[in-house]
Parts: sequence; structure tokens; C-alpha cells
Amino acid sequence: MQPTLPPLSDVDLRQLRIFRTVVESRGFTQAQGELGISRSTISAQMAALETRLGLTLCRRGRSGFALTEHGQKIYTETIKFFAAMDNFRTEVGAMRGSLVGDLRIGIVDAVVENPNCAFDRAIAIFNERVPNVHLTLTVISPNQIETELLSRQMEIAIVPNQPMNGAVQLQQLFHEEQNLFCGARHPLFETDTARLSLELIAEQAYARRGYAVATAYNTLFKHAPSATAYNMEGQAHLILSGRFVSFLPRHFAQRYVERDEMRALRPDLLSFKIPLCLAHLPQSVLSRVARAFRECLLEVHARKPR
Repeated sequence: MQPTLPPLSDVDLRQLRIFRTVVESRGFTQAQGELGISRSTISAQMAALETRLGLTLCRRGRSGFALTEHGQKIYTETIKFFAAMDNFRTEVGAMRGSLVGDLRIGIVDAVVENPNCAFDRAIAIFNERVPNVHLTLTVISPNQIETELLSRQMEIAIVPNQPMNGAVQLQQLFHEEQNLFCGARHPLFETDTARLSLELIAEQAYARRGYAVATAYNTLFKHAPSATAYNMEGQAHLILSGRFVSFLPRHFAQRYVERDEMRALRPDLLSFKIPLCLAHLPQSVLSRVARAFRECLLEVHARKPR
């Protein structure tokens, strides 16, 4: 029978934090900047942790960084462990009359210019009310947010309305209008609107989004996509190449339209709205800090758009 693991020390906690950062940075080299220590120190700390646990956590070499099966399980338990520690700090702080701790938030890209988005105001109100909470904000692809929420790597996220695990609760906050765009070098850029039939547009090479979200792609185009992007900036690059048409949020594309680098194609027919939602696990498992931020988000989005 394997001996039980002795109580964790401060050194163990430091090594587990290094391990978590290495995993989330996808390697030792990438974790250096985040941790502020050298690669050799990271390697030594990881080796010490593996010795302490009696397990091989990762493999590193020419093929790159990869977690072992044990490493993946330890990473999952590490996330739960630090979430429990943060929740403990939060609960004790609440008993003493002040919320403290950390809150990790995820948000998709290209929403900061959306006039319907009041995320910045929610942050301001939250920080004014609970100034001792440290916020970590990650701009993340929608297809990653579900995993991040379920693994407790973040508690709150803003994501397009899309199919998710039943444990993730979605509540609409605002919407973004989508138009179909082409770049200045695309053959349709100078085409008269009267000649831009849906049949003509449906024949064009198009770039799709690399995650599940309801769009006009499903019925408009007659063939498979020619390119894929996982964020709005990536789609903008594909459109600006002049080789593809694609949908973008109207507010995000406006800068390119004003510089005559993009054009909306038949916005009278090819315009639709996507709800942007607050996403989190059931409130019963949210920390007090996460619940407080959730209230701020709902509060500011219940008001009129700025």
C-alpha cells in the first residue's frame, strides 16, 4: 500500500502554483515571463514536485511539452485545490466585513467597442465595492470557455450564445449585429449593389468561425468553407486578403469600412444579431466574489446602452 502524502508545506504550494502556470502557459519557456524566474529554476521546481508526489507529471523534449495522464489529473486537482483556498479566503473576508481573493473572468474578443457592452462599467462598480479582490481577465476563444468554466479555471465569462454543457448557465446581457464583409481587393468590392444577388454572394469563397454559433453560413453558401478563424482579428485578416468573405460584428468592422478597406455586402438582407451571454456554473457553487461580479454585470446591462 502506498504511503499517504504528508501535509502540504509552503514549498509544496509554491511548486503547485509553478506547475499550474507551466500547464496554462503550455511549457517551461513560455512560463518564464509569467513567473519571473528562469527556465532552469522552473525545471528544478517541477522535478522537485514530481519527486514529492512520486509521479511523472509531464514530458518535455524536442517534441514539446505534454502532460502525462497523472499530470492531467494532478492539474485538475490543483485547480480545485486553489479554488477552494480562494473560496476560504473569500468566506473569511466576508465574515470580517470585506470580500478578498481572486476572480478569473473570461471574455471573447472584439466586444470592447460594442455600444451595447457595459463590461467596463461592471468592472468599475465591482472594484469600487470590493477593491481588495484581484481580477484576472482573459480574452479567450468561445470554444475554450466551456472547458475553462467546468474545470474552475474561471468562474465568470461572457460568450456568444452557443450549445454548452448543461451545467453552464447562460443569461443574455447584450447583442452584437453581424454583417457579411469583403475586402478592398475582393472582386465584389466595386460591384454595384443592384448586381449583388444572394446567388452571386453564395458562390464566393468564405471564412467560417471555428466554434459552434448560429450564423447565416448554415444556409447562405453553397459549398464548404475555404478558411477558418477562431477570433475576430483572424477573420479580419482573411477578409482583408481579398480572397474570402466573412461575417464580422458591425462595430468591429467599422474602422476598416471608414478606411475603405472593407465593405458590407447586402446588409439589408445579410444582417443578424448574436446574443452575448453571461456564463457560469450554478450560483450555488459560485464564490461570493463571483456572485458579486455577476450582480454588477446584470446591474449595468439592465440600464440603457451608453
